[in-house]
Amino acid sequence: MKKFLDIYYKIDDAIALIIKYFCAFLLAVMIVVCFVNTVGRYAFHHSFRAAEEIVIICAVWVTCVGASLTARVDDHVTLDLLQETIKNNKVRAVLYAITRALACFFLIALLPAAFTMVKIYAPMKLTGTGWPQWVLYDSYVVGSIAMVLGYLRITPGKVKALWTDTVEKTEFELINEHEKELEKEENA
Repeated sequence: MKKFLDIYYKIDDAIALIIKYFCAFLLAVMIVVCFVNTVGRYAFHHSFRAAEEIVIICAVWVTCVGASLTARVDDHVTLDLLQETIKNNKVRAVLYAITRALACFFLIALLPAAFTMVKIYAPMKLTGTGWPQWVLYDSYVVGSIAMVLGYLRITPGKVKALWTDTVEKTEFELINEHEKELEKEENA
């Protein structure tokens, strides 16, 4: 099992690295296209017809695929308020596992709809670039698979750390501790 996990972690590290460079490349493309289009518009009174579409496509891909990077470090916005207020570490671990399992379930459950959208829009072209419209919908497919892989990587370790109370304190817990210390100082 350990050998399998080592191989999985190496593959996942490679995927994360590819995603980082891919998102950095797309951000660079967005910056260059916006800059060139702005200069063209104001200096030469000419806008590039495809500029807006290129920026939109890049932004959609950065959003969908880049979200997997936050899943890999467990930084997605989540409603863990209930989990944060519970003192029992085993209950917190179970709640954490349930929330991540639900996230994976919905990401996977929406994949058939994304494949349908790719199929529907396969023959259609974007007006500015002439690229096929399915390029936009593929971003969800790639991004959701990458997010599920990210959750599969981070969840077991975090559940184990919560279960054994070896996890670092969250920002919410640190703020509460600080407020309690301030209350003690005021009451003293």
